Amino acid sequence: MTTREAENASPQDRMQQSLDRAGLSAHVDVADDQSTLRVVLLGGSRLPFLHFSSADEATTWLENAGIRATADTDEDDNVVLHLPADTVDTVRELLTADYLRAEDAAHALQHALHQAGITLATVTVETPDALFVEIADSDNLETGVNLGVLLGADSIAQGLKLHRPKGMRKLAHRLQLVLTGAVGRGVSVHAEPGCEHRDDRLLIDLRVDQTPHLAARISSTPRPTRAGHIGQPEESPSPWPG
Repeated sequence: MTTREAENASPQDRMQQSLDRAGLSAHVDVADDQSTLRVVLLGGSRLPFLHFSSADEATTWLENAGIRATADTDEDDNVVLHLPADTVDTVRELLTADYLRAEDAAHALQHALHQAGITLATVTVETPDALFVEIADSDNLETGVNLGVLLGADSIAQGLKLHRPKGMRKLAHRLQLVLTGAVGRGVSVHAEPGCEHRDDRLLIDLRVDQTPHLAARISSTPRPTRAGHIGQPEESPSPWPG
């Protein structure tokens, strides 16, 4: 949606579009009296109150935020917010702003990874402050190796037997060091060996505020032409700890 389209959209449409983009399951319509907006919250972990079917919790949330609006439940026990026109923008901001920021960051990182050839990576929003990157790869975690090479660690697979769990765990540790150097502390990387029905996986957790730095770093680096030295013995002392 362009800025002009957003400005011309109705409050109902702007609310619905923001909720959809933020991953909040809800339906928005205009009340019969045309003076208030009805936001039917259909559940999910992204709501700002614990029990999504509790109108009391929703009412308390509105009161604590200083919003002059009411909440009740419909026949399906969904919480319904009744928002006077002068409260709509405030509620939309409170419900969606943090998740919109996180979803935009996830999209930017996903795009950067795919443009760089890291096509087996999936980026999802865990919380408004944290993202989760999953790399599922049946080829000795070559995709994870390529990510390390892309970030400047050409020898990241040196001496590792990546068909074995121990080698995978060492790769995860090395990749965590590389990512920490790129975006700062707080990154964690874990390896999960696969099985007959699931590929090997690298699981990366990082903060949303680190994501633009990582996306920019990936986008500004030439795509690697080959993976690291998978399964090759060390010919010189390893530069990696452990």
